[in-house]
Amino acid sequence: MTHASERMNHGPWGDRLDSARFLLRRSLAKLSYAPVPVRLRVSGQRIIEFWWSYVVPFFDPARGFFDYWGHDVPELQFLWRTLKPGMNFFDVGAYHGIYTLLAAKRLERSGEVVSFEPSPREFSRLRLHLRWNGMKEVRAECSAVGAARGMQTFFQVAEGDTTRNGLRPPASNDSLKKVQVNTILLDDYVSERSLSHVDVVKMDVEGGEVEALRGAKSLLARLRPIFICEVLDSATRAWGYEAREIVSTFGKFEYACLDFREGGRLSPHQLKDSYPEVRNYLFVPQEKVSRLIDEANQ
Repeated sequence: MTHASERMNHGPWGDRLDSARFLLRRSLAKLSYAPVPVRLRVSGQRIIEFWWSYVVPFFDPARGFFDYWGHDVPELQFLWRTLKPGMNFFDVGAYHGIYTLLAAKRLERSGEVVSFEPSPREFSRLRLHLRWNGMKEVRAECSAVGAARGMQTFFQVAEGDTTRNGLRPPASNDSLKKVQVNTILLDDYVSERSLSHVDVVKMDVEGGEVEALRGAKSLLARLRPIFICEVLDSATRAWGYEAREIVSTFGKFEYACLDFREGGRLSPHQLKDSYPEVRNYLFVPQEKVSRLIDEANQ
């Protein structure tokens, strides 16, 4: 903070302006539940806007003050371009709902958006965002997704990086709160809702991806959706396996792994020994790979 103040007082005008924006953002980030307009460029000339309930403390002088803050812009741009009227989208591990909001805006009530978030605290924030953005059509489920039905202990980060909530304690020193959550199988959910198709699934369950996929064997084999999925060693090791096993699990169902590129473009992925970076990958049924790459890279 002192360094930023010194730059504002003594640096050239550009540095002073950046420092002022940084300090303002840090101040606003301390406010809880302050309505904030957020903008995201989803294609060349198309920008979508939505209401969010807080300012994140991250700062990038290359972005506008109310531009979307995340590092997953290519994934969101791909999702916007891929979703078509009538499609069904699952957001598994929705957290506060950025993927849910984008999908609901894109489908405009012409398909179905289902959002799964087990943390009661995060679920409340998700529901708030849905209300603020007038998205009554989204089905929000306060449930975890796994390989067995029933109640399980969920580890909610009380203070620190709350994106690391999960069914296993995260590898961090953050203080935790244990809560009981309902766990379901995706296959059961699809069957009970009599869904004839699920087209796109985003999955981020902090290392529980392989368990969630074990509960989605019929979905993978029969309905063949594409998956946007996090692959991260520090998350999966809390479950006792390396993240590359996620790639292998998809491979058993004849899914290919693709990398996201700038602008939502795609390229083939080469399996790695380790996955230390926080990144999402695209998993696509082999029979859809060529078409999807051609469409994404146009």
